[in-house]
Amino acid sequence: MRVVLPFCTLILALASTTLTAQARQAEHWHFGQELAVSFASGSPVLNPPSAMDGFEGVVSMSDTSGNLLFYTNGGGRVSPAGTDPDLIQNTGIIWNRNHEVMYDMRGLEGGGFSARQSAIAMPAPSGERGIYYLFTMEETEFNRDSIVASQPLGRGLSYFIIDMNLNGGLGGVRTADQRVYVPAYEALDATPMADGTGYWIICHNANSINPLFVVVPLTSTGVGPPVEYPTRPVGGKLEFSPDGSMLFHRGILFAFDNATGAIGAELAEFPGVTAQAACFTPDSRFLYATEDRPVLGEIIVRYDLSNFTTQAIERLRTATDRIVIATAPFQIGPNGNIYFIEQTLFPDNQERSLYGLSEINCVSSPEPSVNRYLVPFEQNGPTPFQPQTLPNYVDAIFAIPPVPDTIRLTPDTVYGCDTSPLTLRPRETGLTYSWSDGSRADTLSVSAAGTYCVTITQECSPVIECWEVRYESTATNPTLTGSEDRGCEGVYCLADLGITLNVEEVIVVISRPNPVGSPIPVFLDTFPDGMVAFPKPKEGQTLSFLIQTINCGPIILRPAFDFPEDDRFLPEFLPVTDQDPCNGRDFTLEIINPGSLAIESVRWEDGNTDNPRTLTAEFGTTYPVTVTNECGDSTLLVYDGLDIAEFCECEGRVPELITPNGDGTNEKFRLFSNCPAESYTLIIFNRWGQQVFTSTNQEEAWDGTINGTYQNTDTYLYRMAFRFPGSEKVEVREGQFSLIR
Repeated sequence: MRVVLPFCTLILALASTTLTAQARQAEHWHFGQELAVSFASGSPVLNPPSAMDGFEGVVSMSDTSGNLLFYTNGGGRVSPAGTDPDLIQNTGIIWNRNHEVMYDMRGLEGGGFSARQSAIAMPAPSGERGIYYLFTMEETEFNRDSIVASQPLGRGLSYFIIDMNLNGGLGGVRTADQRVYVPAYEALDATPMADGTGYWIICHNANSINPLFVVVPLTSTGVGPPVEYPTRPVGGKLEFSPDGSMLFHRGILFAFDNATGAIGAELAEFPGVTAQAACFTPDSRFLYATEDRPVLGEIIVRYDLSNFTTQAIERLRTATDRIVIATAPFQIGPNGNIYFIEQTLFPDNQERSLYGLSEINCVSSPEPSVNRYLVPFEQNGPTPFQPQTLPNYVDAIFAIPPVPDTIRLTPDTVYGCDTSPLTLRPRETGLTYSWSDGSRADTLSVSAAGTYCVTITQECSPVIECWEVRYESTATNPTLTGSEDRGCEGVYCLADLGITLNVEEVIVVISRPNPVGSPIPVFLDTFPDGMVAFPKPKEGQTLSFLIQTINCGPIILRPAFDFPEDDRFLPEFLPVTDQDPCNGRDFTLEIINPGSLAIESVRWEDGNTDNPRTLTAEFGTTYPVTVTNECGDSTLLVYDGLDIAEFCECEGRVPELITPNGDGTNEKFRLFSNCPAESYTLIIFNRWGQQVFTSTNQEEAWDGTINGTYQNTDTYLYRMAFRFPGSEKVEVREGQFSLIR
């Protein structure tokens, strides 16, 4: 290996390996002889049918939701009369998602059937919905059978514009076979411009005397003029890194400026690499390829592009009585793994030949693995050798930021109280867990302050997560520190609650007994810490402190103090009725002062001054009121509403018809009630007894569709079971309703 220019230091960041919207453009692969593979589940599975008749650089395009749009073999030739039927080329076809011919290139347009990278596609940079560019590339054998008079050097680099809005959404070719650069052969790749406004399309002239790279801009205005870059002899595959910063060709790694499209200096040379198979990892950190090594034979290798060291990953040939063919280009899959087609041929028994799709997993981890023949293929044709091809994509759709070999999550600080055990539960799941104390469970129970870490072994990169555990004591030592004469309002007491932990607020509440419900607050105030002030409680009243802590939750403290005597002004709430109020119904409160000072005025929070006052009961709502005595001193009372029942009498109904037409009336079918239903189940059937909807969530309703498809006007049957809060009875309702559109 010859290093020419130091490589920049990689910046490591966390990255997700789930299918992104861009990567889903590669969710469906069509290649070879009617082979189709889907990545919809995250892993490749056979997904026939396919009309593909391809040999090498095919392309298969889906949209960002993973819906197949079109696929093509990139081009072909009209074979002369008398050609062996097994050797007749396809004329070049673009197929639609229904595997029908969208466009026939007739052997006169597009690229070459055996060009290494005969086609590549991308959405139009203009952003016009459903418009795609398809670039095609000529093969070096274009003149094998005959030369087309109008194409003495072949068709070179050409493009088509596909409009998916045509033919009822099946697509059609809007612009066909536009010549861009001739001569050009075999290689074709693309990468986005740095500012996201277009793409750089690259090819070469397959020339050893006057070798040229050719870079063509594609922007919202269309295809721009080609720019030539003299270089070493060229031939075969071109490969852009997903981040667009590097270009690999014939064992040489070039710098690439995706802002200007310029090909820069040679960064390194890998003379042993089989260049046709090379592929970058999604994070552009590594380069995978194959090499022929003495004794070992053909092996998969990985080059670390931060220091250009090499790592042997897998030996392809393991015995001398077999031939392993894995020279087809490696290709990133939408799940971030790398895939290749391989064959194992047994010369003494061709029926034993193996043929299938293999996978390189955890491609950027310290220990990648190879799953051989993950998806086996059936062989086609009279010979054991099968077409070696996978779709050619703009690999930037798979790009992710580099991921560190060991991912360290941001440490957490957790608090415990009074040495109560805490359970540390990792945010990440894994295959194994190794805690700093040596335990191997997926959680750790602790009851002492300190730092605790766990190493989580996952499929690819290990994860380290740490916690700083701190303990606080909830013990308090309340003392009455003094009193203050407040005139007509009497004596206010001052207290230190002796709180040593982190406090959010302290709420002081004085309550009096309520013979028909919960105690009634006669005083409520909030303080930022444990230094509090409050009026002296009257006989029979209860003083309590609700300490809202930051880490230990609420603490209720009811100290016993000796208070100075003063009971002149202690207003309180008096419910006018004996019945407990319930949510939504009216109830009446009167404010009285049993002491010697007369009430001068009351002012409720909303400005109302009535006393008594009739209010609408709201469950969980407090009712503050400021009470002023004849001396002009005021105090705040809060009726906490704890005796307000959440529900009165629960009632429920179901509609007899729904009209889901968007007018906001009778849109959906479910149980409508004034109380939340528990143990709720709803099942809906059509008239043929087929289940069309089921739910255990009362708020989830049927909108008259199945998987997004509108259902016709009809009668539907339902069965519903539920129980209202506080009731032991399970109500079962069943019947029918109408759907009208």
